[in-house]
Amino acid sequence: MENIRNKDTRPMMDLVAKKVFSNTEVTAQFVRDLLDLPVTNVKILDGTQIHAKPYKELLPYVTHVDVLAELDDGTQVIIEIQVAMQVDFIKRLWLYICEQVSQNLDEYKKEGVNTHYLSQELIPVYAIAITEKPYFNDNRAIHSFSMRDDNNCEELKVKFKGIEEKRNLVRMVFLEIEKYTENTTENYKKVRWIEFFGNKPFTHEPENIMKQADSIINPREWTKEEKSMFDERRRDFDGYYAHLAYVKEEKEQALEQGIEQGRLSTVVNLVKKGIITKEDACEELGVSVQKFEKYL
Repeated sequence: MENIRNKDTRPMMDLVAKKVFSNTEVTAQFVRDLLDLPVTNVKILDGTQIHAKPYKELLPYVTHVDVLAELDDGTQVIIEIQVAMQVDFIKRLWLYICEQVSQNLDEYKKEGVNTHYLSQELIPVYAIAITEKPYFNDNRAIHSFSMRDDNNCEELKVKFKGIEEKRNLVRMVFLEIEKYTENTTENYKKVRWIEFFGNKPFTHEPENIMKQADSIINPREWTKEEKSMFDERRRDFDGYYAHLAYVKEEKEQALEQGIEQGRLSTVVNLVKKGIITKEDACEELGVSVQKFEKYL
């Protein structure tokens, strides 16, 4: 039996993750842990609303999985939950960052800021992705990327308006849940979020903020509407994973059939060339001479 922490819910489900990040205390700690920033508080700019899904009648409810949080110093953080494997997901995450930077500059343009001075108004936009599937070919469950010098790995940091210390121009952090192991040696402040969203038992005594996050995903504390949406999405998730299991089984059966067919063709050719006898072929394949002769 799979060792899971919560049997009643899936933290990686979009509306569940959305509910978690609607809590600003939890989001502040999450960003603090993953980006190592001195976050005092956050404001959720996008990600608290619930959307109807217009293009698929089978799914009456869905949430926009992206969360946009603004830190007290103005830094913006995009949080993305990704369940299914998508080849271009990393590029899409980069596009989210670029689009947000562009939107921020458009707001300054509306205020009449001269194009020449727009760079002075630039604020950092970072991204954190929680992915169920692995995207990097190693055993590390946590990856953190920024702009660095090719020779000595010095980080490229600049001064941003309203922020005392210099900051990275770009930060992208990835948590890959499938790579999680209980014996990981990575920073537990970060690993605990893989345990949380991966629905794994906590390997360390959870702090109050993690207990608070766990209480948020308890359906017993939800409204009637939230429970209805959760039930709809859980049925969809169950159907999705059942479909994946079916496809996997079909592929395995097709592979086995292909291997067996190839083996049969090889043995038949050996008999036709006189390399082995029909009796030897039948013994190899485990069939009668009468049945084997149908393939000749």
